[in-house]
Amino acid sequence: MARRKSLAAQLLQAYRDSQKAKAAAARRAEAELARQARAAEREAAERAKQEARREREQAQTWMRARKEKQAQHSAESRRAEQIVRDLEKRQAARARELEQKRRAEVREKAAAERRAKQESAESLRRESAGRTAEGEERLEVLTAVLRARPGGLHGLRLQVEQALGEGDLEGLAVGVEKALGSIGYPEGLGGARRAAFAPESRELVVEIELPVQAVVPPVTQYRFKASALPAVVPQPRKENECKALYRDLVARLALRAIDEAFAVTPPSLVDGVAFNGKVRAKDRATGRAIEPCLISVRVSREAFTELVLDEPELDPVASLHHLNAIVSQHPTPMTSSRFLLSSRST
Repeated sequence: MARRKSLAAQLLQAYRDSQKAKAAAARRAEAELARQARAAEREAAERAKQEARREREQAQTWMRARKEKQAQHSAESRRAEQIVRDLEKRQAARARELEQKRRAEVREKAAAERRAKQESAESLRRESAGRTAEGEERLEVLTAVLRARPGGLHGLRLQVEQALGEGDLEGLAVGVEKALGSIGYPEGLGGARRAAFAPESRELVVEIELPVQAVVPPVTQYRFKASALPAVVPQPRKENECKALYRDLVARLALRAIDEAFAVTPPSLVDGVAFNGKVRAKDRATGRAIEPCLISVRVSREAFTELVLDEPELDPVASLHHLNAIVSQHPTPMTSSRFLLSSRST
């Protein structure tokens, strides 16, 4: 009996075993719960980790997208800025080109204006020299009118002698007028010629129209004036010089007309010439047209042949006085015929 446990011990032992089993089961359950809790924690942690990873990936994706967008925006901004810079450069280059063109045009315009001024000045210089030369040439024509007498007047004398052969004295005067009118004179100096013949005195009366003082160049020279407004400035001839030149001119024309009258008439018929030189003018005192006589002279053929008309030093006014001519002391008959002198000469 001693070996055999009592029922109470067995029950106690069974109770104890049961308690141990429960405790073991509880521990196992607890361990399972702990395991499950750990597994849940791990799973939650894994999910959290995955969620965090997804969030990181999303964040990274968003950041990459943002960076890409920022980079794209930055690139577009740089492109826009580059376009603006390029446009500004082109505009600046265009502006420089336009400015250079404007400056070139200004320089060209200034050069053209300088050339135009130089050409204008040169043209005015040529004009002044040309007009001066024309005046000098005209003056030379006036001073040479006596020495420039044409030759071959004996052919005209034959025409006059034919009128004599026909015994027509009136025709003789007409022939003389025609002969004298056919002789060439410089422009403005060949006025009308009228003739009449006095057979009783064997004298030919010749009347010619003299030019007015305006034929004398009133300007000694033309000078180029360089100023803000360049111009050709005339240098007027002194009034006394104009009068002296005109007086010499009418004296030369008178001597030439007398010489031509003797040349176209036969010496066997005409011994002398009565010459009158008139001019058409206006009397300033009355306003009427007048024909005052500036020179009047009666000269024989013999006395006239004493003159050497081709002598350069011949003084035509002195020659007329030598022939006892009466020459107006005022050879510009624009005021009154009272200045005119009548004449008598042998």
